[in-house]
Amino acid sequence: MRTAINLREGDVTTSPSTWRVVVFRVLAVLAACFFIVGTLPQAISPWGAVTLSNTQGVHDVNLHRWSAALAGGPDLGMAAVLLYLAWRPMRAPVVLQWVALAAIVFLAANVPFVGPGVALIAIPVVLVLAAYPDPSSLLKAPWVDGVRFASLSLGLVVAIFLLADATREMVDQIGGTGELARNYDAASNAEHLITVSLAAVLGGMSGRGSRVLALMAAAVLAFLGAAAITVPANPGSWGFLGGAAAVAGGLALAAAAAYTWRPTNPQLAVGQK
Repeated sequence: MRTAINLREGDVTTSPSTWRVVVFRVLAVLAACFFIVGTLPQAISPWGAVTLSNTQGVHDVNLHRWSAALAGGPDLGMAAVLLYLAWRPMRAPVVLQWVALAAIVFLAANVPFVGPGVALIAIPVVLVLAAYPDPSSLLKAPWVDGVRFASLSLGLVVAIFLLADATREMVDQIGGTGELARNYDAASNAEHLITVSLAAVLGGMSGRGSRVLALMAAAVLAFLGAAAITVPANPGSWGFLGGAAAVAGGLALAAAAAYTWRPTNPQLAVGQK
C-alpha cells in the first residue's frame, strides 16, 4: 500500500496507505489541544485571574500578568498553526520548520534554568515533527523559493525589537535576582519573544505556509500589544506606547501578508477556483 498525496493542492487521496497522514493530523490536533488547555488561562491573565505555571519565589502574582500573557499568547499561536497543519498537512512545510525552531528555542532557553524535566513539555511538538509524512521537505531552506519583501521588511523590524527585548530578559534571568527571574518567567519571556520574532521573519518567505505564519505572528503581536496596554506597569511590559506600537505593527504585518496572498495572475486565480 502507498500513500497518494497531491503536494500542489495539499490534499490526500483516499487510500489505505494514508495512515501516516491520519496519524500526523491526530497528533497535530492533540498537540494543539494541549497548548490551548494549558495556556489559555495564562494568556487572559491581564484581564482576569492570574494563572502561572510556576509560583516558586513569586512575591506578588499581579506583577506576572504580562509574563503570563507573553507565555500564553505565542503558545495559542502555536496551537492555531498546529490546527492548520492538521487541516492542510502537506501545504505548510515552513510552518513545520518554525515549529521545530520553536522547540529548540524552548529547550535552549529553559532547560539551563528550570532543569531537564521541563523538556517533557516539548514532547507533543516532537511527536508531531516525527510523524510528518514528508520529512525531507523540512530540510529545504525556507528562502529557496524567494521572499516577499514587504512582509520580510516588516518582519525584520519586528524581530529586531523583540530580540532586543529577549536579550534584556535573558540577562535578567542570568542575574537571577528580579521578580521575574525567581520563577524563571524571564527565561520564558525571552523564549517566547524569540519564537515570535522567528515567525515574523519566516512569514516573509515565499515558501508554502509562510503567509499563515505571518498572520499568526501578526495576531500574537497585536494581542501582546493589547496585554501591555492593559498592564503597563508590570515588569517587562512594553507599556502604553510600546503596546500601541505592537498593535500597529501586528496590523501592518497582517495587512502585508493579506495583500501578497491575493493572486497576481488573473488567469491563475480563475483556474484555482
